[in-house]
Amino acid sequence: MSEDSSPNGSISEIPSAEVDTFGERLDGDLILPDHEAYEDARDVWNGLVDKRPAVIVRVRHPEDVAAGLEFAAKHDLELSIRGNAHHQAGSALVEDGLVIDLADLTAVDVDSDARRVTVGAGATAGAALERTLEHGLAFPTGSASVVGISGSTLAGGLGWMRRKHGAGFDALREVELVTADGTVRTVGPDGDPDLFWAICGAGANFGVVTELTFELYETPPVVPALGVFYPLDGAGAILEDFRDLTAEAPDALSTMLLNTHVPPLPDVPEDLQGKPSIAIMGAYLGDSDDAPQVLDSYRSLGDPILDMSGEMPYMALHELGAEMFPDGHLYSQRSVFLDDLTDEHLELVRTGADDAPSPLDGIGLWPMGGAIGGSDHDTAAPWTDKEFLLVVEGQWVDPETTDQNLEWVRRREREARDIGGEYAYPGYVGYEKQNDEDWAKLVYGESYDRLAELKATYDPDNRFRTNINVGPRS
Repeated sequence: MSEDSSPNGSISEIPSAEVDTFGERLDGDLILPDHEAYEDARDVWNGLVDKRPAVIVRVRHPEDVAAGLEFAAKHDLELSIRGNAHHQAGSALVEDGLVIDLADLTAVDVDSDARRVTVGAGATAGAALERTLEHGLAFPTGSASVVGISGSTLAGGLGWMRRKHGAGFDALREVELVTADGTVRTVGPDGDPDLFWAICGAGANFGVVTELTFELYETPPVVPALGVFYPLDGAGAILEDFRDLTAEAPDALSTMLLNTHVPPLPDVPEDLQGKPSIAIMGAYLGDSDDAPQVLDSYRSLGDPILDMSGEMPYMALHELGAEMFPDGHLYSQRSVFLDDLTDEHLELVRTGADDAPSPLDGIGLWPMGGAIGGSDHDTAAPWTDKEFLLVVEGQWVDPETTDQNLEWVRRREREARDIGGEYAYPGYVGYEKQNDEDWAKLVYGESYDRLAELKATYDPDNRFRTNINVGPRS
């Protein structure tokens, strides 16, 4: 298959007896459009995505994955991998093709003595953290409880301990991977180091990860946390102070600033819900005696609309992320990494949502630095030395405004890039991203050529292409 070609097979062309034989070969479930579980199996987080796969293979183990890959290749079916179906661009599904669904791979095996956890690729961050926190341990995950472990980790895994312990792939020690030829591999920095490098940052291009093993770090179940909302009309000074505080912040503090609205959460007074605001959220994982001094500086930047700061379950921070971005809303989020947070970028954060088509649209800043990219293994991500991640967050509920929201997100992302920024976080590339080489080069930067060479070794026919795709290159 050439780099520009795509599968063009159809399930309707496959004899039903052969489909039945394939289903009998599986220990997992073969879900066709008339199956009672079909609608649930094609459901994803982003309400913009409405794809109808021809075949969904809900696997039980790597051998089921290998069988699904073989069947898709034999019949030239477009292929996608469904982890926890949270990726906004809808790449978990493919129209009229075959989906390998990892939803049943949810085991979480904690070895507290060795400080390791092995997590099935269908598990969520919340499910895995619940198990590890029972032992006073945790590992870097995405910032919301509902994100899947596999997708978020392979993209990076930026969450509430990123500056203290790094990104998700920094804590990754090995993965179980099924490559395009059906081989089940255990891949780590000491075995297949080139492939492990590629998986950490561009993993969706190289196979189906079925299991991930992470290093665990001491983490109390309850941590000092920030959750303060300031009125938007004082945003200029707050943003400048936030920049100054971030420059001096300890690595134990991971924060996020959002130009947003006060969310309609159960504990938020109704008269405050929906008010335009600058929100600062964060978690402090350092010496608890130092927490008041560290956090109070962020809580005294002005007169807050709402201050939810204080001792908070570590899990609650992740649940807040899920509540602010609920399942079924319409989403497109784009991103840019910054070396420096300039006055122009601050002005974009302050005013960029003024013309947003939806009251739920917003712009966020994620301070980077600290331990991000500081693990003992290299990764394919070119952005680990950047100081900030700027995210343009499109979220709306009225489908009639979809075109306006998509255009607003695209325009603001390009503006941020034009005034000084590069790369993009793989999880925030916009709903309407295209699987073309130019976009992949934007995401993978100087890693692209090496990734393309490895792709030619491990996936020469580009079977894994419904992603931010790297074409194989000989």
